[in-house]
Amino acid sequence: MEQSITNQSPLSGVILMIWLSGMIIMSPVKIFTFPLNMELMDFWILALLPILWMLFIARRKTLISWTYVPIMLMILIGSFASTFAAPKPSSSIIVILKEVYVFVWFITITILLSGLGDRNLNRLLIVWNRVVVVHGLVIIAQFLSPTLWRITVSLARNVGEFEHYRSPGLFPNANAAAFFQLMGFVPLVLAKESKWLTIIMGIIVFMSLLATGSMGAFLGLAIGTLLALTAIVILAKNLGAITKYFGPVLFAILLFGSLLFVFVSQNREYQNHLESILVGRADRSSEGRFSLWERGMDAFIEYSGVFWGIGPENFREVDGRDKQLHNDFIAFSVERGLLTGITLILFLALAIGRSFYLFRASMKSGGEMEVVVFVSAFVAIFIESLFHQVFHYRELWLVLAFQEAMIFKTKYGASLRDIS
Repeated sequence: MEQSITNQSPLSGVILMIWLSGMIIMSPVKIFTFPLNMELMDFWILALLPILWMLFIARRKTLISWTYVPIMLMILIGSFASTFAAPKPSSSIIVILKEVYVFVWFITITILLSGLGDRNLNRLLIVWNRVVVVHGLVIIAQFLSPTLWRITVSLARNVGEFEHYRSPGLFPNANAAAFFQLMGFVPLVLAKESKWLTIIMGIIVFMSLLATGSMGAFLGLAIGTLLALTAIVILAKNLGAITKYFGPVLFAILLFGSLLFVFVSQNREYQNHLESILVGRADRSSEGRFSLWERGMDAFIEYSGVFWGIGPENFREVDGRDKQLHNDFIAFSVERGLLTGITLILFLALAIGRSFYLFRASMKSGGEMEVVVFVSAFVAIFIESLFHQVFHYRELWLVLAFQEAMIFKTKYGASLRDIS
């Protein structure tokens, strides 16, 4: 249910755009960590977050979506209850506090994005797009130059273990970098830029995914794209749109892929490197996950996880090997109880359902077909969640905030006053 907006007092557009742009620019800088696992981006967010909420409270009415609030509360209640059974309650409390912070941040940026005019919203998408492209170039450069990779690692000595054979960009591991790049297809598709510039940047983002060697990200991209194409054919009943929007992209990818194949085949070192990160580690990676999931199920049964679990972030303590479960549903079920795990599935199902709703609503109102990218994004997120724990990734919540903002704009249109 949404609350309509009236008598909205405009914020300073310049300050607001600087804050939102700075938040996006800092989002991939994860090589430096701070107390309580805070990131550089968090300090930027917290600088203005309390002031924004005081302004929201001062208004008579503010556009707020309550769609996800019941699910957020259920997750927090289940997490708090499981803390009483946690071997290390302090780790659970830190996780709960971070989730409260992420939920408040998500609601805040949803409100702000919903009130932005189309021009400034597109500017933010372009900023996000440029950040993803630049970060993609860093990943590709790390793949091509081990020296640059070593320099990057030397900047992050205090961060967790870097994977020595994969390009992590400015992230502590390549899988997190791949997820950031994967979500980067959202601003790439939505930003109103020239077709060939979009294709060139899309190739860079795709190549950066290739350089990370993340199989989960590739699987998510493939299945998400397939579902988006299916939605275009079935819901929009526009087969010609596939040729119009994806024909040039497929042609460019095939052309660039052929050139890349020739280049890599002439360099045995790059060829071996690419094969090792895409194919060579498949057996080891799958065996490691099956072993983790098996130990997780043992902990689930032993500690009566059906009802309360062992506490957020406490599988590391119980397992004794300092490993996460690499599956959001299993992690939630083991650490917070089966009911909370099911709530997580409801959260993802709701996000996917609203992406289809946005696409259908946009088609009915004569809006842009590009919003189908949200269908692809949230299906990809679901696939990624089967192999990694992505619930806390800020990119997920940023994509969700943009989707909610566009749903508001589709429903309310001109009644939303531009605060920029």
